[in-house]
Parts: sequence; structure tokens; C-alpha cells
Amino acid sequence: MTADRIRRYLMGVGAMFGLFVLEQIAETPSALPGLARWTSVPVQITFGVITTILSVLVFWALWRVYKNGLANREPRYFDQQPTRGHKWAMFGLMLLALVGLIVAESFVHSQPSQNQHAIEQMFRTTPWLTVYFGVFGAPILEELIFRGLFFNYFFMKLDKPWVKVLGVIVNGLLFAQLHTNLWTSDAWVYFVMGAILAITYVQTKDIRFDIGIHFANNAFSMLTMFL
Repeated sequence: MTADRIRRYLMGVGAMFGLFVLEQIAETPSALPGLARWTSVPVQITFGVITTILSVLVFWALWRVYKNGLANREPRYFDQQPTRGHKWAMFGLMLLALVGLIVAESFVHSQPSQNQHAIEQMFRTTPWLTVYFGVFGAPILEELIFRGLFFNYFFMKLDKPWVKVLGVIVNGLLFAQLHTNLWTSDAWVYFVMGAILAITYVQTKDIRFDIGIHFANNAFSMLTMFL
């Protein structure tokens, strides 16, 4: 392993960890009213504005790091963009995979993860604030970190099929570990979800499409809580 590769990996770990911490800080105002049971609408609006301001600042930092990573990739995998039709076809296929995952999950009765339990707790006290960040903020920030930065720093040679497959598997495992524990009964759900998002990104070469998949997943999850 060359010194340049080691340096890039260390930079990737630092960038992902630092920006993930900033993403959690941006998310904190959306969680505070629920934890403190401040349920009034003015309070939720106030904390929603704070969350928006912090999220925009984190997005700005993330976007700069992400675009810088794209500009310095060798080989320039993302420069060779697929056709618009290919992108939308892959998006539709991954949406179908997401529907399949949701259907499969409904047949497997496993204990909700701590992440899911925390979201449900916040939803019961501050539903609109929880939906606001969960549907609109989290997909954008998380995709930039866990798909954009991840593949920029750790999997450069995506033109090689085995590298692409390995990247999708590792990304799915990372996504599962960060949302639950790999040894819990529901880890497979997060692994498949992470893999779907990773496949969308590396096949469309356009982060907007995996943000769209993540948005659809979170929106459906929030919708079920209203029903």
C-alpha cells in the first residue's frame, strides 16, 4: 500500500467522521423539543429554523469537500456520465428494489432498532419537526457523507467490477452498523438499504438519484407513523 493511498484513507476517515459529527450537531435542534417534550407549534417552528440554518452550513461544507474529492479522483470515473435514460431506468429499478425490501421486512418480525425507536419517540411528541428533518435534511446530508465521501476516498477504481461490488458490500455494512448493530436481527434491513443506495450512486454517477431513493424511503417510513 503506497503512502499516497494511506494518506487518502486517513483523510477520508477524518473527513467522514468530522462531517458526520457536524451532521449530528445540525440534527440536534430537531431532536431537542421531543426529548424535552416541548410540543408547542412555536417551539417546533423555532427549532426547525435553527435546524435549517445549521443544515445549510453543514451542506455547504459537505458539498465543497465532495466536489473537491470528485475533481481529484483518478481515474475520473464520474466524468463519464451515463445517459439520462440510463439514470432514470436505474432509479426506477432501485425504487422497485426498495419496495421489495419494504414488503420483505413486513414478513420478518424483528425488534425495532435503537435508531427506529428514537425516531418513533420523537415523532410522538414533535411529529412535524421529526418529519421535516427526517425527510428533507437527513437524506441530503447522509448521502453526501456515506455515498459521496465514502466512494471518493475509499473506492477510487470503480471502473473495475470487483471494486464496485466490494464498495457496495462495505458501504452496506457501514450503513447497517451506524443505524443498528450488525449482530441484531434487523441489521439485514439496513445492509440492503445501504446497498441499494450505493448501487444507485455508482450506477447513475449522480448523487441526486440516491438522495431521491433515501427521500422516498424516509417519506414512506414517516407516512406509516401517521397511519
